Amino acid sequence: MRKALLTFVALAVFLALPAATALAADLKIGVVDVEFIIQTSKKGKAAKAKLKKMVEDNQKQLDGAQNKLLDLKKSIESGTDMETPEKKRAKVVEYQQGLLKLQELFMTKQQELAKKEIELMKPILKALEEILTALAKDGSYDLIMNRSEQGVLFTKQDYDITQKVLDKLNGG
Repeated sequence: MRKALLTFVALAVFLALPAATALAADLKIGVVDVEFIIQTSKKGKAAKAKLKKMVEDNQKQLDGAQNKLLDLKKSIESGTDMETPEKKRAKVVEYQQGLLKLQELFMTKQQELAKKEIELMKPILKALEEILTALAKDGSYDLIMNRSEQGVLFTKQDYDITQKVLDKLNGG
């Protein structure tokens, strides 16, 4: 019984193989590297420059707050302006609160940065989606895959439409 079942399965696979091969031959597949397009397109570079400026501004603000805390820490360690134990405790509490405020500031800036990145990427991704949809219709593609994702490890150069999509996104 088992041998008959295996023979039947092998026969079914053998008969289905030419049909699957013919179907695959009729498929038109495109592969696009979305990450590369975002990094190299005019819009992507502009968004990246805005984010970089924001990161630099945030870093300056965080550095300033951190330097104030370092000065306070040095003051505590050296004991200057600390005639009484109460004054020292007050400075230590001020330092600890400053650390908490610095952490909060850091988290706030990180959240703002993530929000801004989403805001800047949204129109780029929408334009990319429109370009890919139009390209799929005009070029009669059955499937367009993202090379940036982990699923595509290799593709023939013939299937790669990244440059075509990049040119359209850049207005060319």
